[in-house]
Amino acid sequence: MRSIRTKNSYKSLIEKILLPSLTVLGIGLLYIILMPIIDHSWFAFPYLILILALIKTIIVSKVTLKQLSKLVRTHYSIEYVLLVFGVLITISIFSFATDYTCLYQFQNTAFKGPLDPTNFYTYNLYQFFYFSMITFSTVGYGDIVPVSKVAKFLVMLEIFLSFFIVVYALANIKKININE
Repeated sequence: MRSIRTKNSYKSLIEKILLPSLTVLGIGLLYIILMPIIDHSWFAFPYLILILALIKTIIVSKVTLKQLSKLVRTHYSIEYVLLVFGVLITISIFSFATDYTCLYQFQNTAFKGPLDPTNFYTYNLYQFFYFSMITFSTVGYGDIVPVSKVAKFLVMLEIFLSFFIVVYALANIKKININE
């Protein structure tokens, strides 16, 4: 009985995070495809990144509010609740890491720090995954710093989303019905 419920719980988890996951993955792949072929003198590309980041933030926020409200009202194990929050946080961090990387690949003056525009996309993605994790956790070491207006706005979007997720989790922690 427990294994059937666990199997259904994980199926439910996949259904709950499918839209934000596909959105993040789709836009990340779009970035990878567009970077080598797009005209880097096109001034509006950073704003396209900003608009896509805003769309992803709205989708993740909406899904968070809607799906986690359902999760809070139902009975799940503590592992499941933590897994949902972990997946949501990972999706958010990876989402912004792709945004930062694409912006930096397009406009290497958007950020300053120990970055190298001649490195491969994946190396810079790793650097910005680190930066996104530090930003999401609000530690902010200052080794990588947003300089351009678009980069600063992207960082503000990530901080908004991180506060939204953390505050939502803390505000609803007493409402969670956990079935051990």
